[in-house]
Amino acid sequence: MLKRLFHLKSCIRFHHCTAIPLDNRALIQVHGTDTSKFLQGLITNDIEFLKTTNAIYSMLLNARGRILYDMIIYNHQINKSSYLIEISQNAIADFLRLLRTYKLRRQVNIEDVTSKYRIWSLLYLQDEVASTTNDLRENFNFKTRQGLIVGQSDPRHASLGIRLITERQTQITNLVDSCTPSSDSSIYKRWLYQHGIAEGTEDIPPGECIPLEYNIVFLNGVSFSKGCYIGQELIARTHHTGVIRKRLMPVQITNYEELSKSSDNKTNDLTIVNEETKRRAGKLRSSIEHDGIALIRLNEWRNSLRIQNADVSITPSIPNWWPPLDEATKLEMKLEQSS
Repeated sequence: MLKRLFHLKSCIRFHHCTAIPLDNRALIQVHGTDTSKFLQGLITNDIEFLKTTNAIYSMLLNARGRILYDMIIYNHQINKSSYLIEISQNAIADFLRLLRTYKLRRQVNIEDVTSKYRIWSLLYLQDEVASTTNDLRENFNFKTRQGLIVGQSDPRHASLGIRLITERQTQITNLVDSCTPSSDSSIYKRWLYQHGIAEGTEDIPPGECIPLEYNIVFLNGVSFSKGCYIGQELIARTHHTGVIRKRLMPVQITNYEELSKSSDNKTNDLTIVNEETKRRAGKLRSSIEHDGIALIRLNEWRNSLRIQNADVSITPSIPNWWPPLDEATKLEMKLEQSS
């Protein structure tokens, strides 16, 4: 039986969840005797963490330290060097080409297994449940292991629910009690945006974005104690000596209908300006109606902001899952030093 399965237990307090198939996500299987060493030299996180957990969040950077791909890596076989890497569906060809370029003569096999499996996100859409930092797996009653390959709390943060990988033909209602399937992927994307989290190439254009600005540290996606990997120099130097002056934040969009009328009908990558000074304050990265994510200059986040050349107001907020901020960041954001 594939995978280290989490402990299945009945729960005393039970909540209803929504199960969303993530058909815009793909799975690449990487296995072979050199796999762990191979991935360790590529990804920002430490592959050794998968000895004690089933999933880690990570990124793959280019030599300039810009994000190429964000990913979740799953350890799905006991005592074997075999991993499932979850990436954007539209990045499969480029991702496979890149891995094969770096593979050289290592004993590593790389295979697209998207057609064999399905990725699910199990979400609690009630804030009082979803904002917890506890392991949400305890709130589910799994009826069987049949067809279940991996089950793990989202490694980025507990508010993002549970990640499941099942066999392609498995019906989610046969696995989990009190969980309603929904084919509306916008529910999941909106939930990400409400929590200020980017996912996939549609939110993180390859080769353009800086990992620390996309909160890779807050999302448990980087190890500063592992060995070298591609793009390490910039991320390590900035983390240890620099101040992050821009961060991805959730934003509320007022009068969002006007977005389609601005900038040749584009609704992303729109410039955000300070309404009073007209200075550039950030960039709207992605949005669904009034929920969006934007790269915001931290010294501007409390000011009145809007989309440049459009009657669209932008209101950033600090997500409740962010850890306590360091003093330099508090100063940049004009927050009370004691907060």
